[in-house]
Amino acid sequence: MNIMHTPELHPTRRRGAPASRDAALQLAEIRRILAGMSVVAEPIEAPATNEPAAKAELPSNLQQFFQEGDLENRWQWAKRLAGDTKAVILQHLQKARQLGCMRRVAGPPNPEAVNALERDFPHCGAVTALLRRRIALGNCCPAPTLKLPPMLLSGQPGSGKTAFAKRLAAVLAVPCHEVDMASLHTSFTMVGLDAGFATGRPGALWDALQTECMSPIVILDELDKAGADDIGDDPTGFLYSVLEPLTSRRFVDAAIGLPIDASRVSWIATCNDHRRIHPAILSRFWLVEIDYPSAAQMRAVVASIHRELVAHSEWAVWFEPDLSQEVVDALSMIAPREVMQTLEDAYANAAGAGRRWVLPKDVRDVRRRSPVRAPIGFFHGSAIEGTTQ
Repeated sequence: MNIMHTPELHPTRRRGAPASRDAALQLAEIRRILAGMSVVAEPIEAPATNEPAAKAELPSNLQQFFQEGDLENRWQWAKRLAGDTKAVILQHLQKARQLGCMRRVAGPPNPEAVNALERDFPHCGAVTALLRRRIALGNCCPAPTLKLPPMLLSGQPGSGKTAFAKRLAAVLAVPCHEVDMASLHTSFTMVGLDAGFATGRPGALWDALQTECMSPIVILDELDKAGADDIGDDPTGFLYSVLEPLTSRRFVDAAIGLPIDASRVSWIATCNDHRRIHPAILSRFWLVEIDYPSAAQMRAVVASIHRELVAHSEWAVWFEPDLSQEVVDALSMIAPREVMQTLEDAYANAAGAGRRWVLPKDVRDVRRRSPVRAPIGFFHGSAIEGTTQ
């Protein structure tokens, strides 16, 4: 910085006066001088370096879902379509563009939420044990993530398989999508139908992935009851590709045509008899048997269902907050699936009698409902990974 002239700092000082001045006056004069100067600072060049420019860091829980170039190619292709199909495909591509090519993946859940899951579903201990091991594995990553293997929960009707899978999605804070495999007669429903057909539309898997999260849980309910249609299309055929890590990383819906990463989806199938499932499909799942809870375990299940019912029922404020042990014992004789409806009916009976508490007699027809039965004789998921239930 070049200054051509430096003004006198003491323009009013008398000749022969002491050189020292009041410090405050000197500081004020310096500020006045600097304020009147017009100095332009020359830019400072960054030192030369061979290092590449640093990229803006993305949150560690985001991963690439699709390539932007692929989306642009499909957008141009869809604009050449006609009629309703064009509008539908463009709408889906526009939503994908708005959500972005980077999506959130599931991370390790809150340990307290896992403890609560284990408490409320004590008969699903093999699955929660698997979950804890996968959490430990995910914590070994530079950015902790969670990826569950495809699981097949096998057990008798009403044992709580689907309820557990839905609760697991809540624990992981990911979307949950349920597919009724008993009513599925073609794989088009899952993987889409080519837009060249008049009825061409995206499939359920594409729809499940059109959120900010690329790690949803997809529940395939009653996989053993999936049936083929009249033309012989296997409704479970899509599983051969989506359950394989390599092929699922470039999944392409038949209608949309955009390659996306579906490898982060957590697949949980349920069935009553895994022997009815094709061995090639069965081999792609971790098979875990879910027995009916024991009498002791049912008390925890009843307590969990009671908490959920009270939390979502406006009438609950009228009643005493706790159930008696006798009422819990009566409800423990019922299959888990039936407890919610039976318990709500018991509260209705108590209200009809003008009481603020439930009595065992309010739990009607317990003995005629499905009892807690002994476990069926399939092998356990706990044996698969060498754990005990």
